[in-house]
Amino acid sequence: MEFIESGLHFRFSEEWVIKKYDAHRFYKGLSGSGLKGVDFLGVLGEELFLFEIKNFRRRHDWQEENPLEAILARPADFVETIAYKVEDTLLAIDAIWQYYNRKWLFRRLLPALHLLPVTENDWRFWARAYAIMQTPEQVKVVLWMETEQARPALMKEVETLLAERLKERAASVRLALLSDYGFMDGLEVASGE
Repeated sequence: MEFIESGLHFRFSEEWVIKKYDAHRFYKGLSGSGLKGVDFLGVLGEELFLFEIKNFRRRHDWQEENPLEAILARPADFVETIAYKVEDTLLAIDAIWQYYNRKWLFRRLLPALHLLPVTENDWRFWARAYAIMQTPEQVKVVLWMETEQARPALMKEVETLLAERLKERAASVRLALLSDYGFMDGLEVASGE
């Protein structure tokens, strides 16, 4: 499973089940209602991962200003934006489950869907994502944040603020960089440029 997002190439091993959420038909419908969403969702074992990708490197010759400047000035505002995306995505998972749960066949198959391995099949994926998110300890948020220069103090501040903001919704928040992608099994990341 491979995705290119914000100039970065993500390759997940076959143990992962990934949905490119911001390109999914449900996101397109729900975003019209004002809901934001993370870039992609992943299920690995009994954990749900919400990935938001932000690449603040200048990727075009015409870019003069450093895109990170706005965040350096107000990191708390940036964290709030990311937190809303996570919360809106969790609301959307609930709404998607409610939508499917209105279908008699889905309700009839639900016990089997919980027993079968999760796949890209929409019914299986959304049923599993919904079941997992009922236990916040199994929800993980990964903010992939690329910058032109190392900014360890900013990264730590963003990670700490986001973890505090989402403590009721997710067990952990991890801020990741291209240089340290090895923290997660079954994931390879490279610059797509």
